[in-house]
Amino acid sequence: MKRLIAIDGPAGSGKSTMARKLAKALHCLFIDTGAMYRAVTYYLIVNGIDIDDRKALGHALAAMKLELITEDGQVKVLLAGKPVEDQIRSQPVDEKVSDVARLPEVRNYLKEKQRSLALSQPSITEGRDVGTVILPEADLKIYLTAAPEIRAKRRWLQNREKGLTVNLREIQKNVLARDNLDTNREEAPLRLADDAHVLDTTSLTIEQVLTRLIALTEEEIG
Repeated sequence: MKRLIAIDGPAGSGKSTMARKLAKALHCLFIDTGAMYRAVTYYLIVNGIDIDDRKALGHALAAMKLELITEDGQVKVLLAGKPVEDQIRSQPVDEKVSDVARLPEVRNYLKEKQRSLALSQPSITEGRDVGTVILPEADLKIYLTAAPEIRAKRRWLQNREKGLTVNLREIQKNVLARDNLDTNREEAPLRLADDAHVLDTTSLTIEQVLTRLIALTEEEIG
């Protein structure tokens, strides 16, 4: 059976980590849609594009050389042929990505790229509107969540592991601000799909979450 799994949830809920691990366990393609929005955000920041200037935004999207390549079972994002994984996880991108992701032009630009990749082979796609907009026909929909303070601490630890010094309180403020923007934007807001399975990861280890996700997959898809 061709597996098509959608994992949604707010910032810091563990979507990327768990989707990557589940994809490895099930031998599926892992697609991080958030990385694509981050790449667009990074490009706009670097090039000084005012997102309220829709004409300039349109020109920027047309000129941007965004590539999505499949390597070692996951999709990697390149800009002008260069990997930008470290740059797109920076604090400036964290602060702007929700504003960029709410723009219809950006969502339309990325939607078909994301769908095409996901439907090309058995895949696990994570994001904020995968089960509701990108892949409403997914075989299994999962919504991961966790307490805001836990999600902020996870993001803080990720940054510290990369050698980045960021104030935990600032990250907490940013997480709450992103929650507000993501759930209240007009274009494809973050919301729970009617047929999604909710998993609160607040008090669970990575191994416990993975075990539950694998069990859900076996129950729903086989």
